[in-house]
Amino acid sequence: MAANAGKVPTLDMTAKDNMDAASLKAPPTPHKNTGRRLSKQIMAADSSAIDASKSWGLVSVRDGGGTARNVRVVQKAEVEDMNMVKVDWMFDLKDTEGDKIVDRSFTVTLRHGRRTGIRKIYVNKELVERSKDLLKMVKDNGGAYQVPLTRSKSAEIEIINKGSMQGFQYKLSIDDMPIEQQTAAPGNAQANRDELDIGTRAVQLPKSSNGLGMTLRNNPLGPQGVVVWTVEPGKVADQQGIQVGDVVLSVEDSLVNTIDNLVDLVAKSVGVVNMEIAGTAPSKIVELNARLKEDGTREKYGLGLQTTSCGVGILVTEIDPNSAASNSALRMGDCLLSVEGLVPNSPKEAVRLIIGDEPKVDVRSVRFVVINSDPAQAPL
Repeated sequence: MAANAGKVPTLDMTAKDNMDAASLKAPPTPHKNTGRRLSKQIMAADSSAIDASKSWGLVSVRDGGGTARNVRVVQKAEVEDMNMVKVDWMFDLKDTEGDKIVDRSFTVTLRHGRRTGIRKIYVNKELVERSKDLLKMVKDNGGAYQVPLTRSKSAEIEIINKGSMQGFQYKLSIDDMPIEQQTAAPGNAQANRDELDIGTRAVQLPKSSNGLGMTLRNNPLGPQGVVVWTVEPGKVADQQGIQVGDVVLSVEDSLVNTIDNLVDLVAKSVGVVNMEIAGTAPSKIVELNARLKEDGTREKYGLGLQTTSCGVGILVTEIDPNSAASNSALRMGDCLLSVEGLVPNSPKEAVRLIIGDEPKVDVRSVRFVVINSDPAQAPL
């Protein structure tokens, strides 16, 4: 069976390849050995790159009622003098006030003495932490500080010594959730960048005379892996929870970036095909319902999209609170793998698929396959 970038290989196997899948185990992931990661950048300020520390990012936080909400955090930093660095993080949180949920604005400020080891932390200009360690005047190894925000919410400021006289890095997390930076251009390599992994999962697909029931193509968004283009209902891939848009990163112990050798690797597999797929949990299906308004216009879809730095999926960077997206299960930080059963090759193409032909029906339902931004949340 020929396979190249212009064709879609159908992965069908013969009955003689069928074995007891339970007797086999998935091999160790090759990605850890090669250093390849599927990552998005975590927001941080840098004492040695103050001009580049003005940024903004997204973090998912649950409000007082337990609803997950996406918070926009603005970060800015400045050098006050030869010793002190000041970093501000500004954001709004949903909080409970009696039986109501209200917005509260916060500015968390860190003033760090790089040469004196002093730390001063403020919340809305009120001093909540002041410390000075004489040992830090000799060697400052950094540290972490808990910052109370509301009765149920807290933040943590982490000070990291980058070593070798390279200065310090400053990070804020809210309710133990890191903030994903949204300012770096796609593919823009940055020194000393920290990563938030999309993660991977291993699957085993038993071989049978009915085939695996999926087709794949080269990844249109980047060099990582190959993309599941179609899935046949009821066949092995479907039974294992594989969705259109999932990205296959390896077959057995070999990384795959093109479909040229994927078919051979599958054919050589015995009994089962071991694959590693992007995402720490099975991809989930989310529907967005956009309604027609009384004036005949469509309710706003309300999504901001951009490519990811790792080349897996289309990143949801904004959700308009007065839109159809805000009433769906989509969350900022989710990665869209497919829209209406089709794999987009860019954010612009994803928008075209979302809008569709705009039929004048009361409700236009758009179906997404996404990698969830919250690994702790069970897939739907």
